[in-house]
Amino acid sequence: MDVARSFHPPSSSCEAHILIIGAGITGLVLAQALKKASIPFTVFERDPHVSFRGKGWGLTIHWSLQTFISLLPQHLVDRLPEVYVDRQASERGENGNFLFFDLRSGEARWKVPPNKRIRLSRERLRSLLLEGLDVQWSKRLASFTTSLPTSTKSDTPTITVHFTDSTTYTGTLLIGADGVHSCVRSTLLSYHHTPDSQKITTYHLPIRLLGVSVPYPASLALKLRALDPFFFQGGDPATNAFMYFSFLSSPGNYPVSEDSAARDTYECQIIISWPYRSGFRGEKEPLDVPEDHEERVKVMKKLADGWAEPFRECVLSIPEKGTAVTAITLEDFVPSEGIWDNLGGRVTLVGDAAHAMTMFRGEGANHGITDVAILLESLLPNLSRPSSSSSASLEHAIHTYEREMIRRTAPAVLTSRRACMDAHDYNRIDDQSPLISRRLMVTEEER
Repeated sequence: MDVARSFHPPSSSCEAHILIIGAGITGLVLAQALKKASIPFTVFERDPHVSFRGKGWGLTIHWSLQTFISLLPQHLVDRLPEVYVDRQASERGENGNFLFFDLRSGEARWKVPPNKRIRLSRERLRSLLLEGLDVQWSKRLASFTTSLPTSTKSDTPTITVHFTDSTTYTGTLLIGADGVHSCVRSTLLSYHHTPDSQKITTYHLPIRLLGVSVPYPASLALKLRALDPFFFQGGDPATNAFMYFSFLSSPGNYPVSEDSAARDTYECQIIISWPYRSGFRGEKEPLDVPEDHEERVKVMKKLADGWAEPFRECVLSIPEKGTAVTAITLEDFVPSEGIWDNLGGRVTLVGDAAHAMTMFRGEGANHGITDVAILLESLLPNLSRPSSSSSASLEHAIHTYEREMIRRTAPAVLTSRRACMDAHDYNRIDDQSPLISRRLMVTEEER
């Protein structure tokens, strides 16, 4: 089911205060939507500042695009072109083909069926979404506690968050948007005393992944752009290694006043991953990720040996000195009903905190955006009418949201897991593989 949702905030005030843990993309979209609806909130982030984690990579918004636009205030929607990876290509209406290549022969084997999408710089999008928000930085969650109402005017209980710096904040609802290793999720699981709750954790896939962001001159970048203006992927049938390439910024994004070198430079993202098993490339032991960054680049270049051009040149052009190579642990989290207790509707999860998934279908952010829309669709009618902001009504709203979210995202997590495994087993890829099938929202009932 490919269903776009639009967010239409109610026009009334409320006394609620929402506490958001996590200032990633999902948490910030939630904050901007609450601001648009005039619902008070506070955002807390464990990092000390916005650039603490580096520049980040790209982000594709596809089947949730209409929902995404409806959640944001219009002045941010108007500025979205500022964060496109290639503003000129997007303005020309180029959508990209997202081809999958045989890295040995250079043949384009599959094309991911297109839908309307925008390709954004994650770093620049996050900066845009931070505008007008007063984020509380360096806030590491220690615990949270609930309490009964102290006023006879409302039967709405409160929740208080405690941080490691000994500060506390009290609100109506706590929303964990704090990523794959969510402290809010782990705390909820520890509160939910069932035989299995302590055993529930993320699932680690038997894959190793290295990624870099590098500037390439037009002489090389245009060879890659001839394949696709935004991104492509490919597999090595001889080794089952996988490559993903994406542009992060293009010369057309720079002002004319920039120096000529900047205006001739394309910022590129390159990912290479491989199955972590004995026998890979004929070696007895699995190939581990080196600690040293130069050695990581050498591993990437070694894996590109025998590839067709321009894929081989793309990897061999990565500078060995001075290049920061990120190693990502591929893991996911499958939500299911009843594995956490939302404490009477006072705590819930969105985005990766609720349903972390691998990037091999590019759907994590799209589900996080949809989480925000459906959560607010269920929640805001209660918050916007103070007389109905009771414990029972909020609990019902959160249960309604979580039921839909889990039924929608549990199959998505498993589909992305299969896409990841297919990417590293070339012979398994066919027209039905989720690695190269159309990106759309599927619920449990449609599987």
